Amino acid sequence: MPYLISFAKWPSHKTAEVMKKAIEAFKKFPEDESLGEGLVSGNGIKVTEEGVRSISVTKVSKGKLEENYLRGQAIGNLYALGIDGFEYTLEVWSTLEEAYGSIGQKPPE
Repeated sequence: MPYLISFAKWPSHKTAEVMKKAIEAFKKFPEDESLGEGLVSGNGIKVTEEGVRSISVTKVSKGKLEENYLRGQAIGNLYALGIDGFEYTLEVWSTLEEAYGSIGQKPPE
């Protein structure tokens, strides 16, 4: 099953607002293990000269891609519509097995 990767960024001076919004998001969207496995859960955070960046990676459960994607949009919009300068993207990436399978191969062991 694919990975759903969320990238977000915001101005450093908005971090307190982002953390407050995170508490709201966790309450509104509690973790649902049926949707997939959080490989980088709780977000990886990086501070740069341009602001703060975060990444979240979920290995999506079979048949749950659309539900995961819509949930990710709802969470991202909760932040983006409430915090000036907050931006996010959602990307679907193939697993190694899926990538090899797309060319009729299996990955090396």
